[in-house]
Amino acid sequence: MKTLCKILLVSLIPIIYQSNSVLNAQILKYRIVKKQDISFMNTPRMVYRIIFDVNTLPTEKQLSSTATYLWENGNKTWKEFTVFMYLPEMNTESIAYGVAEFNNNGLIKLDKNDYALAGTKWVIKEKPIVKQNISNSKTKEYTINLSASIQEERKVNINITTDFPDGVNFLLTIERIYFLKGDSETYAGELFNKDIAIRNGKFETIIDVISDTKWYSEHQRLVKALPNDIQPISKISDNITIDVRFSSARTQLQSVLKITGNYGEFVSGKGAEKLGKLTTYQVSKELYLPFKK
Repeated sequence: MKTLCKILLVSLIPIIYQSNSVLNAQILKYRIVKKQDISFMNTPRMVYRIIFDVNTLPTEKQLSSTATYLWENGNKTWKEFTVFMYLPEMNTESIAYGVAEFNNNGLIKLDKNDYALAGTKWVIKEKPIVKQNISNSKTKEYTINLSASIQEERKVNINITTDFPDGVNFLLTIERIYFLKGDSETYAGELFNKDIAIRNGKFETIIDVISDTKWYSEHQRLVKALPNDIQPISKISDNITIDVRFSSARTQLQSVLKITGNYGEFVSGKGAEKLGKLTTYQVSKELYLPFKK
């Protein structure tokens, strides 16, 4: 059977565009590194991958304005037009910092993926330094105790206790591991993602209806749109993974940073991990909850 999706590399030659700052200061200088025609059956589709020439993190308004500028200048005829936006030194074949999707009427979706900056200079570079005289310079071994259980069908009860400073901000995520055809690497479908504040050393919540629909449907869409780049799923775990993570690179109170350090340098313990200057702390737990769309 002949393939229904043909990927055409329209241009691999870098093209540099400079917006007129007088007309629109929100449009950033960028370089197009790849154009792909991913038209499928009767649906004309085009994908751009661009790198910004910037020294600071773009705002959502700048991401939106720049992507819209691209759509308005020669790409309105595509039924679907997508712009993957990267920062200098990022891998343009990996997760994009910004993703803008258009239809014939204009912008329909804009995502800003802060997690795409993990392991890059941008996490540290853009984190504001709190100027302070740190009185507590002693490293401490911290603990995060995580317990979780299934209360009802597709509902998860989560309890967290910790000796991290009061008011600390943790990132709570729930993911499902899956594998792609012909690939031994593990991938994670996101089920839940939220910043939580710890008060008096504890946090408790019940998360209603853990659903796999969003991440699974998005992967299926990408398989159809980019069959040469995205492989179909071969196996899905029946377990979900619950993670609780501390990072001083996320928004933290100044009172917390006085104790943990601006880069988490005073944090140690079983879950501590050093990434360059940054020290993070993470605990995980698995629960049996079979895949369900």
